[in-house]
Amino acid sequence: MAKKDIKSSNTTDNQNHSDHDDSYLHKINEEVYKRNMELAVLNKTLSLLRKLYQISLQTLLPSIAAEKMVGIIREDLNMETAGVFIFEEQADTLTPFSFSKSKRLFDTLKKLSFKFRDIKISNVSSRPFLQKIIKDKTFGVTENLNDIWSGLINESNLKALKEEDHLRTMMFFPLVNENKVLGILILGFNRDYKTLNEHEKDSIKSCADVIVVALDKAYLYKNLQDANEKLKSLDRLKTEFLSLASHQLRSPLTAIKGYTSMLLGGDFGDINEKQKEAVDRVFESTNHLVKTVDDLLNVSKIEQGGMQYIMAPFDMRKIVMDISADLSIVAERKGLKISFSSDDAHSYPVKGDLEKIRNVVLNLIDNSIKYTKEGSLALRLIRNNELKKILLTITDTGMGMTEDTKKTLFHKFSRGEGGKVNVGGSGLGLYLAKQIVDMHKGHVWVESPGLGKGSTFFLELDTV
Repeated sequence: MAKKDIKSSNTTDNQNHSDHDDSYLHKINEEVYKRNMELAVLNKTLSLLRKLYQISLQTLLPSIAAEKMVGIIREDLNMETAGVFIFEEQADTLTPFSFSKSKRLFDTLKKLSFKFRDIKISNVSSRPFLQKIIKDKTFGVTENLNDIWSGLINESNLKALKEEDHLRTMMFFPLVNENKVLGILILGFNRDYKTLNEHEKDSIKSCADVIVVALDKAYLYKNLQDANEKLKSLDRLKTEFLSLASHQLRSPLTAIKGYTSMLLGGDFGDINEKQKEAVDRVFESTNHLVKTVDDLLNVSKIEQGGMQYIMAPFDMRKIVMDISADLSIVAERKGLKISFSSDDAHSYPVKGDLEKIRNVVLNLIDNSIKYTKEGSLALRLIRNNELKKILLTITDTGMGMTEDTKKTLFHKFSRGEGGKVNVGGSGLGLYLAKQIVDMHKGHVWVESPGLGKGSTFFLELDTV
């Protein structure tokens, strides 16, 4: 081959090789650009989802959560509008719940004198596009605004929205939880749907999923709040009823108690033993009822904040001795013995409401007597001068209690294992005792080794 031909051939080969390299580099650059774009979308999606999850965690009111979320979605995805409709199945209606608009759309809507937020989409089942989204629980996209607002927004306004604000595409995502459509997320933007890449579509779908979770949590919280308010209202009504009923019961019970006492005292003449036994039972039952009424009234006063306390110094030792002496008769009828001891014979000064602390001590001792079939009660007063505390312990040989019973014993109407035994009482005595002791900044509690092993009640108050 001539030298000239060889040179020409080499030049052509080099040119082809160079073209091949350029083409290869071009393809690599295109692939790198594509990957970078996908990575940018993914990073943007992660950032957006992080913001949405943050709102989900921090905002518990449905309306506020939805408003914040659609605002962030519209801004981060560069949408013209984003909104949430709530689906009311019974009314067959989509009700606007929250909307975010671009400045351009806001100005147009202001000029057209209407708001998306004011327009309910009624008769959803008669709108094929929306019906399919709800029935099939599937995503939908349309470039025809009549598919959604036909008959609700006039044609000229719809045309203005499409032309002036470039609402070329509307996307609809059903918000589904446990196979139930809660609502629809709508997104309006000025691009054709086909120009969105798969990552962008997945990003938008992920936003819808987060909104479902957030709204479901927010509605659950709201329902709990509403239920809690109803319970509080019912509790107030119950307390008011108990207070009224107790007041109404007090007068006739006082009369019954008075007349039975007079009968037993012979004020109306002599009665035989059989009659006396019957009147005795009436008198005893009346006393139980009076105690129950007093307990109910005191509970009402405490829960309504009307309990009055007259604080003054008194001798705790004298209170305990007097009550133990009064209840010793009741104890002896059951074959029980009450003993009392203290560190010394001096006074044990406490500052508080004497009558209310007396009722506390009475309730604690009476409770031990009720749940002790045989054996004894040991009352002991201990003074701790260093801590400036006075401690009363009441130890019985009664039925004892489990750990679970101890946890609820000072609750209203709590009876524990003793509730299976017919011992009378309202189930409010220990609850009232704790409320009163708490107001004195004291402590009351119970310990027991277990069922059948007795119990010890503790009452601790500050000394003067």
